Amino acid sequence: MSNLRCYKQMPVWSNKTLPQNFREKHNTQEGTWAKLTILQGELVFAMLSENGEIISEETFNASHQPSLVSPQAWHKIVSTSSDIACQLEFFCEPERYFEKKYGL
Repeated sequence: MSNLRCYKQMPVWSNKTLPQNFREKHNTQEGTWAKLTILQGELVFAMLSENGEIISEETFNASHQPSLVSPQAWHKIVSTSSDIACQLEFFCEPERYFEKKYGL
């Protein structure tokens, strides 16, 4: 991750403000890595097959953070604690920064 650049940072989400589409099967864009940071509470995160089958599932919290989600990897948030606070950031390779940041 040392050579990747953050091009977008989402607001801090709570259990009530976490967008519904993140609780459903979705993937990251081509050339985009996602970093979810848990600030408080806990969250169950699943990596999925293209068909939506759970490949792995793990519980994360402020002291046990998820790793980067690779480009085009299928995943979803299974559940969260009522006190969850989390933030999502998107990263790309340096040469694609302006393309990703400004939608070029």
